[in-house]
Amino acid sequence: MNAGVVDLTKSYSENGYAILKEAFSEKALAAVGQALLCTLAQGDGGLAPRDGGEPPLNETILATDARNHGSVYAAAQSVGTSAAAYQLVGKPEFLDLLLAITGAKLAELHLMPMYLIIQMPSDERFDYTWHQDSSYYAWCNELLTLWFPVNRATNRETGTISVIPGSHRQGPRSSEEYLRHGFFRQMESQVDEDESKQEQILDLALGDCCIMEGNLVHRSVGNRSNSPRVAGLVRMANNARQPAYERDRYYCVHKS
Repeated sequence: MNAGVVDLTKSYSENGYAILKEAFSEKALAAVGQALLCTLAQGDGGLAPRDGGEPPLNETILATDARNHGSVYAAAQSVGTSAAAYQLVGKPEFLDLLLAITGAKLAELHLMPMYLIIQMPSDERFDYTWHQDSSYYAWCNELLTLWFPVNRATNRETGTISVIPGSHRQGPRSSEEYLRHGFFRQMESQVDEDESKQEQILDLALGDCCIMEGNLVHRSVGNRSNSPRVAGLVRMANNARQPAYERDRYYCVHKS
């Protein structure tokens, strides 16, 4: 195991997350964006192609959202069954690194469908407060999450995600469940003042991937740019830690 992988493994174990640089090619990410665009452009929702090519992704997202945010949400969910999603996370080189960093075994990991989180400029209605992914997937005894930008880099200035390093070591914690703005489900984790001071805002270039342990406490940082922020989410469950295989748990794209 080379020194870089050793450092990533240590970060994942001690901090609850590791950032794998250049995990995905821009071509593979663009294919995911095109899969999203294909669904957005169905019916009368898409913009006219520019110069005979595909409609611009960011403009199509904004135009569709202006008419009906539900259509954007549905398109973001549709990516999970796309060939582009399988191409992105199915590279042996990526999976081998993931296994080395997390200590998981290939035979034990089961993927849930990829979906996208699309945050509009200056619109924090769909941002997540402090939470653990394990709270949304209480049925799963061991979980990890991949979070990665799809259309552009994310950073402190434009908006990204932030984490509390080491917060996973407490395991699942109590959460307050409520609907933000009456419809957006939150499972807000209890975080004390000392913990919140440890917050780390993550910078990810296009192609980078953050691997998070399921109990890591993290949240959204609002989109402060002028364009939509499109991020990919893939969750992987350790099936060997489950008492039985329940197909509907893995194939359902909705948290429950």
